[in-house]
Amino acid sequence: MLTQGEIKAIRASWLLVAANRAELGERFYKNLFRAAPEVRPMFTNGPRVQGRKLMETLAIVVDSLDDLAPLLPTIRQLGASHAALGVRPEHFDLVGRILLQTLVEAAGEEMPNGATDAWTKAYQAVASAMINEEMPKPNRF
Repeated sequence: MLTQGEIKAIRASWLLVAANRAELGERFYKNLFRAAPEVRPMFTNGPRVQGRKLMETLAIVVDSLDDLAPLLPTIRQLGASHAALGVRPEHFDLVGRILLQTLVEAAGEEMPNGATDAWTKAYQAVASAMINEEMPKPNRF
């Protein structure tokens, strides 16, 4: 779980970027599609619409960081819907890297100390809840 210091760092960084949510969400998807064009067909909407959905979800998560337990059923359901679209567990690492990159770009030098590590930890908690048995596992040799 997140410490109060980590929650504070995430919320402080969110305040830096939240005013430009629409731009931030669109930038995230442009960064994602540039880094991994093969995932573009998984998304039925363009970067603007997808970005808005992502930012709404992030706002809810940031508001709920003190206790994510009530969100877990919704997060798991979101994972199942992503699995139906072809999302695999390995996609979550890519998305996490691009999300963090986008947040750091947006906050710039004002990003609070410890915020990047805190965002990583929070993202990993949410991603772990989203990854479920419906997602195909990567081939291991």
